Order: sequence, then C-alpha cells, then structure tokens
Amino acid sequence: MKKSVLTLSILAILSIPYTANAALITGVLNFTGTAQISTSVSTPGSIVFLDNTFNVNPGVGSQTGGWVAFEGTDGGIQNITNPPDATDVPLDQPFMTFDLAPNITITLTFLMSGIDGVAGCTDATPAAGQVCTPAPPITPDVSPFNLQNTSATTSSADFNILGVEHDSLTNTSINVVGSFTDPSTAMSYQALLGFIEGGGTFTTAFAGQIATESTPEPSTLLELMMGVGLVGISLVYRRKLKRV
Repeated sequence: MKKSVLTLSILAILSIPYTANAALITGVLNFTGTAQISTSVSTPGSIVFLDNTFNVNPGVGSQTGGWVAFEGTDGGIQNITNPPDATDVPLDQPFMTFDLAPNITITLTFLMSGIDGVAGCTDATPAAGQVCTPAPPITPDVSPFNLQNTSATTSSADFNILGVEHDSLTNTSINVVGSFTDPSTAMSYQALLGFIEGGGTFTTAFAGQIATESTPEPSTLLELMMGVGLVGISLVYRRKLKRV
C-alpha cells in the first residue's frame, strides 16, 4: 500500500504540467478596438482605448487554442499612459479582462521601445518604405511606436508588449507576448506626427494579438509540485501511524 501511495504521488507530480494550467487559456488571441494617441499635458504619449473595451474577432479560424471559445465576445482594456508606463522598464499594470472568463486577467509587465530609430522621422518628403520611431515630444522617453510609410500618403504603426496571464481560480500564471497594429492610416507618418505635435488627437482602429505559452510559470509549478509531494508523504505517514 505504501508503494502504491508513493507511486500515485509521483504520477501526480509528473502530470502537473498538463493539469495545472487546465483553466489558463493558451493559444493565440486576436482582437480589435479603437484607440486615441495624443500629447496632452496630462497624458503625453498616451494610448487611450475608447470605452476601455475590445472585441475578440469572430469567425472560424480567428483564434487558436482555448481562445476559440471567446470568438465574438468582449473584454476590458486599460489605457497605457507614458509616464508612468515607460518603455523598457518593468511594469505591473492591470491590463486586460474578459467578459466570458472573469477569472482570467492579463497584466502589462513591459512596454517595448520602438526599433526603427529617429533618423527617418526627419525625412522631409514622405515616401514608401521610410521608417521612424518618434522621439520627444511625442513621448517623454523612447517611444514604443514603429511607424512605416506604405506610400507617400499612407502609413502603418505598431507597438509591442509583454505580459502575464493569470487565473484567479487556480492561482496559476503564464507569460504572454502581444502586438498592436494600425495597419493603414490615410496620411504619411510625417503628417501624422505633425498633427499630434500640433496638439491633435489621432483616433484609429487597431488590431491586437496576444500569444500565450503552454505551461505555468516555474515558481507556480514548483509550489504545486511541493504541495502534491507533501500530500503523498502525509498519506504514507498516516498509514504508518495506523499500523502502530
């Protein structure tokens, strides 16, 4: 009987990577919404999500993994304000919630700086292929935006984040990576930057994507392993006491 209890404990520990994240949602989530970019005194370089909501893309094939069940549902998303949400520093900001699963939340842990550099931002004549990561006054530090002219009169923009998905029911977490894209704007980024620097507020539809890992964070996994191991040991100890 002792051997069987220990065997069950070992099997339980070995199976943790497959069962501990059962309530976590893994796969790729695609969603859309509307955002505003401005350089107001109170929120310089802020990214304001209108109504603080997003919609998970409907339709077969829009999502993968556990996110398939979320197709067509809504969620909440918090604004990114710079500062205090500066680029390339650790963050701990509640970021996304889901109407379909209130136990699932995503915390913003890192706002990546743009990688296109400031040199292209000063190109006077817009042209396809030009790239730019804006410097102040668009943001008080390094901007998260990657801007690209798709023609002399159109452009696209994107920024990237890191985060953590947490399930309050199982107290487990996994890391996520995310990207936000404005695929097409009817002006060059030179015109866009001039508009924002002049005090304008730019409103745009965005497409977002969150991709999750498939296993819990190591610290969570270790705690679960220790807990299951202790259960197995306690069962063996109790059987010893009964025999005495």
